[in-house]
Amino acid sequence: MPVGVLPQTLSTAFTESKIFPMLTNTYHDGTPETGLITDTVNNPRSIRTWTLSKRLKSVDLEALKSFYDSHHGAVIPFYFYDPFTEGETIGSTYDDTGDSEVGRYTVKFVTTQWSQSMTIGLSNTSLSFMEVA
Repeated sequence: MPVGVLPQTLSTAFTESKIFPMLTNTYHDGTPETGLITDTVNNPRSIRTWTLSKRLKSVDLEALKSFYDSHHGAVIPFYFYDPFTEGETIGSTYDDTGDSEVGRYTVKFVTTQWSQSMTIGLSNTSLSFMEVA
């Protein structure tokens, strides 16, 4: 069960990626075969991941670290509102209660270890999360 919502001030710091899970097989004669992983009932669906793509101010880094720690890293899922939801005004879908389903994804951190580096005024950390439901 998801706990909490990633703060809106942090949501624009992430870049979305989509991949389709593929099965790949190479036969003994070198012929490759690839195909989408499907369950024969549902249409193939991409797996969405978001990766931190901006350097953060120390206040934002502290907020992100606190949120990460409160979810025990990659253990507890949470809600993420994608500010770039198709058909919506940028940032208009955010709901800090997590009740609205428009633009909401259930995600959890993929990064299991926190690391950061500091420069004058800005901080770097490599962090990502992925859709789990």
